[in-house]
Amino acid sequence: MNFRKLNLQLFADDTGLGGNAQGADTSANIVQNSNDGYNQNSNADGNTKTYTQDDIAKLKEDWAKEQESSYQSKLKEDIAKAIEEEKRLSKLSKDEKDAEEKQKLLSKIETLEKEKELNILKEKALNALSEQKLPNSFLSFVIGADEKATFDNISAIKSAFDSAVQAQVEERLKGKTPTVGNATQIDDIQSEFEKALGL
Repeated sequence: MNFRKLNLQLFADDTGLGGNAQGADTSANIVQNSNDGYNQNSNADGNTKTYTQDDIAKLKEDWAKEQESSYQSKLKEDIAKAIEEEKRLSKLSKDEKDAEEKQKLLSKIETLEKEKELNILKEKALNALSEQKLPNSFLSFVIGADEKATFDNISAIKSAFDSAVQAQVEERLKGKTPTVGNATQIDDIQSEFEKALGL
């Protein structure tokens, strides 16, 4: 697709160019041009290119044609693939077709089982995060290949989180009497920790 760049400077305030006269002149030109139904754009030589409503309509039409062409091309490709697959299947014996269908079904079952296992693992991980008083937003960081790996990750995150909290509390309370259970401080520290992890 070829899009022409619009000169947005034409629409900017002209306050830094030494007075209101030039700014007013530019504004008058912009108003005049928009009233005439034209859009302007500077080309590489610094000359102003004027686009009429017909030019803009042509650009839209070209874009629509390109989209339609892309769609038609993809449609032809999909039809060709379907025809090739049908030809391939027609050459298979009944036993081969049955074996292939069975394999597809087994793959689908395996995918569903993995999804189910992942959902169960996520639920367990969320419970563990809650028990450890860690935010649920850590879930994507702690999910591992299996339950053991996930709980190991939670332990590692908990250890790092507690160390970061302790360091922040000590830093903030230097020269002050520690206040036990200050929820605001803990929330601030948790927020900073999440930022550090990119959450």
